[in-house]
Formats: sequence, C-alpha cells, structure tokens
Amino acid sequence: MTADQTHSDESTFADPAAVLDILGDAVAREILQLGKQGVVTVEEFAAQCDVSEATVYRRLRQLHDLGLVEKCTQFEAGIVTKGAYRTTMDSITVRVDEEGVTTESGSGDEFADAVQTVRQTIDLDEVRYNAKENSVEVAFTLDDEQFQTFLGLYR
Repeated sequence: MTADQTHSDESTFADPAAVLDILGDAVAREILQLGKQGVVTVEEFAAQCDVSEATVYRRLRQLHDLGLVEKCTQFEAGIVTKGAYRTTMDSITVRVDEEGVTTESGSGDEFADAVQTVRQTIDLDEVRYNAKENSVEVAFTLDDEQFQTFLGLYR
C-alpha cells in the first residue's frame, strides 16, 4: 500500500489513471491473477506469461508502486528465494462521478464492500442490531430526488 492510500479494507489509490493504465496491460493483469493464487517468483511469472524476466520486473515495479503487489520471501528446500511477489487486494472498483475517476481496492467480500459503500455514501441517522436475531435496522433520511430514486429501485 502506498503512503497516499487510506488504511482500511477499502483503499483509494492516489493515481487512478495509473491504475487504469496498468490494468490495460495484459501481462500486468496476468501477474495480478497469478499473484492472487499465492506467492509467485519472477521466473514463474515469466514462464506463465510467456515474456522475459525483464518485462516481468518492469510490470512488477509498476504494480508494486501502485500497491497492487507486494514483495515476499519464499522458502524452498531451506533456501530463501528472492524476487517473489503476491497480489495485495481482491478487487478493484472504478467510480466515475462529477468529481472525476477514482479507483479503490476492495476486500473481495461483496457484502462487506456493499456495506462499506453504504456507510461512505449515506449519512445514517440510526443503526441498531440484534445479535440474537442476526438482524440490523438502519435508518437514513433522503432528499426528495433521492427518495424518488429509491422508490423507483425498490417498487
């Protein structure tokens, strides 16, 4: 994670354009997918992606600078292997609104991400929960336009 990212389950990237640019690269996407499965060495990335190790190192540097991968140590037969990496997030969300484009990493848990989105988007008036019944009651106030939108979605 870079210093400009927030420290929570969902982090906003400091440079959304750079995140979108790197996601446009097929090798970078493949590295992210492979790194999600576990710790992978540069040699393994190169073989799986069918590219040179130099290409892998360039993509890994970009991905690392954005906080999408982290460098790891791997132990094989009692020897520490350097140049191993893994993906640091489960998902990336792109948002486009009147303020521009933002990219956020997520936990990969769609329910947790949805709850986080609600918490960030809506000013909650009241939240009550009953642990015995596994129930949650949430109250919030909407302006007229938001209320009409809500009714249109849930009628």
